[in-house]
Amino acid sequence: MAAIIAILKALGRVVRRDLRTLRSIQFNNFFLFAVLLTYSSLASQRKPAGAAPFLVLLAFVLLFPLSSDPLAKIPAVRLSLWPLTRGQWWRLRLASLALSPVLWAALVVAVTTGNVLAAGILLLAAVAAQSLLVLLSLLAKKAPRWNPYRYIPQLPGMLGGLVRNNIRQILTVPDLYVATLLAITTSPYRWLSPHPEPRALLTMAFIVGLALSTYAQCLFGLDSASALTRYRLLPLRGWQILAAKDIAFLGILFVLVLPLCPGPGLTFGLVAVIVGRYPSVAFRLPQKRWRFTSGDPRFGVLQMIFGIALGFGVYENGKWFFVAVAITYIVSVFVGGWLWDRQQSKLQE
Repeated sequence: MAAIIAILKALGRVVRRDLRTLRSIQFNNFFLFAVLLTYSSLASQRKPAGAAPFLVLLAFVLLFPLSSDPLAKIPAVRLSLWPLTRGQWWRLRLASLALSPVLWAALVVAVTTGNVLAAGILLLAAVAAQSLLVLLSLLAKKAPRWNPYRYIPQLPGMLGGLVRNNIRQILTVPDLYVATLLAITTSPYRWLSPHPEPRALLTMAFIVGLALSTYAQCLFGLDSASALTRYRLLPLRGWQILAAKDIAFLGILFVLVLPLCPGPGLTFGLVAVIVGRYPSVAFRLPQKRWRFTSGDPRFGVLQMIFGIALGFGVYENGKWFFVAVAITYIVSVFVGGWLWDRQQSKLQE
């Protein structure tokens, strides 16, 4: 029993550290947008019905990391070395369930609201989410041809490999899946509605861009120290490295907003990259895989304000606003590249 207690204490520390990484969502642009909608509704003494869909969407995506098996956080090699009997393994398995954040969340729902059905649905959803993750993981190991990373095409040219690597990085960020779900659930409105409202499509394009915009502040957040060293060894200038990251980000965003309102949506993405250029290069905000990106709220507010304003300008006034934004973006690439090269030269000294 002493061995099981010791293991559970270690697991508890691991789970607490893992939960602290989820706090990155507090400085995510999409989360701040949902909080702002909630606050405005409560300040007007109304129910936050407008923010509810966005909060539910965030909770749904968060359900996947929260429902992970606590024992899965321990390396399989280390688990196999522990001298535990079969009975001890079963007791450890049952006891480890008490460390699941979703179980505690379900208990809080049941106690505070008295709605046992809602708590049960939450647990069933967590089990389904975890089962799906386990199934996909086993499928990727047993049948590598089903691994989606294998089918990401490599663009031609000297930047093709970097673009492909950056696309793979974005695929490990929950922000992408929030934006994808938004695009999938709202795009049918264009074809199913007999008279779709253009401004509704414009608004949804902005919200899809907003869901991805925080990532533009931490384009180097998923790069390890060895990856940054490889950048210095590549025969590339700083602006080329930034361009490869921008192509991956803007390409994915363009695909998502294409059924909605592509021009203003892409404009929002360009503005997000322009504003996020400095924190991305100068701060290099850290980012963990499968966690929401966390940015600087000051730059996040600027991304939202200027992205919507200039996107609306493109929607109302056409190509000249877009040309102005595109020229500003090109300038930001070269200025950011100069800053990157300057930092690398200082590191080499």
